[in-house]
Amino acid sequence: MAEKFTQALVDRWVGQAEAGKQFYDSEAKGLRLVIGSTGGSYRHVGRINRRGGQYVTVNVGRADEVTLRQARTASAGVRLALKRGEDPRRPVSGVPTVKEALERYLLRDELSERTREFYRQCVDGPLRRLRDVPMDALDREEVRALHEEVTRGCGPYRANGAMRTLRALHNDAARTHDLPPNPVTRAVRFNREQRRDDAVPASDMPALWRRLESVECPIMRRAWLTLLLTGLRSGDVRGMRWDHIDADGVLLVPHPKGGRSFHLPLCSHLLAELEELRAFGSKFVLPSPRDLSKPLAGLKRNKTFPFNPHAMRHNFSTHAMEAGVDHATLKLLLNHASGDVTFGYVTRAHLQGHMRDAVERVATRLLSYR
Repeated sequence: MAEKFTQALVDRWVGQAEAGKQFYDSEAKGLRLVIGSTGGSYRHVGRINRRGGQYVTVNVGRADEVTLRQARTASAGVRLALKRGEDPRRPVSGVPTVKEALERYLLRDELSERTREFYRQCVDGPLRRLRDVPMDALDREEVRALHEEVTRGCGPYRANGAMRTLRALHNDAARTHDLPPNPVTRAVRFNREQRRDDAVPASDMPALWRRLESVECPIMRRAWLTLLLTGLRSGDVRGMRWDHIDADGVLLVPHPKGGRSFHLPLCSHLLAELEELRAFGSKFVLPSPRDLSKPLAGLKRNKTFPFNPHAMRHNFSTHAMEAGVDHATLKLLLNHASGDVTFGYVTRAHLQGHMRDAVERVATRLLSYR
């Protein structure tokens, strides 16, 4: 039960009360006097005013070192800090908010523009309620609940992507700030993800070719053909430039997903098809039909060619295996990272002949269904 403290009462309690006894001041909410084995001390107990804010205990001072008036003044300062959402036990360290951590993370050179855009969409979309929360104040229970909420509203893949973004931002901020354990790692149970079975079966490949050859626009037709015969991602195909293709028909992909530029030999059939587009006089191999000075804006399934662009990557991978391309070579063709130490010793630039043989082998198989 709280009672009004006086200096005389405090002195008496310190000298006579048994260790472990606590007294509560009715005049200063949250202030209490705790009796120990060697004296008493003032402490303030209160709740941090923010999401998931926990109750904290802040030492105000020993009763034999500060007066009651000084203790009440210090307690009022602690109470004000708690109201502002600060933890008085920790000095202000400039811990970034989720939004600030994002802006810092996006300065990394290896990130592609598509990756940057994806991170921005996650923070401004599913994670928007956490944008202004400091990284050291992320609550595990709230993060877990948010993942479940986004799963219900936007689907399991969107929810997982948002949480991976938050996890990456927290890990990056932890490089320079003393943060608690990553709340995503500790609290989130990621949704099970199943890879899409997008490869076109051999029995349907002749129909795919008929669909492809019915595309009237020569640029769009060759864009789909490039996806089919290279396994490249849509953005890498749309950004192809003539100065990225050398005299040997090797394409430089400067900004792929993951940020690691790579070279990919193009098959002879595709090179011949693309060569016919030089007549447009654009610096882009696949320019926009409406404005030849700009790259092709987008590739989407439509009535004429009802296939997902990324399905062509799945299709290329599957038919590459069917054509006898080994797993390591396929990783090179797809520019997939590998954790294999031995693979790290391979100099990719010295394998262009080997990769060209593999590309031609896949192209021969795909063209056989034409």
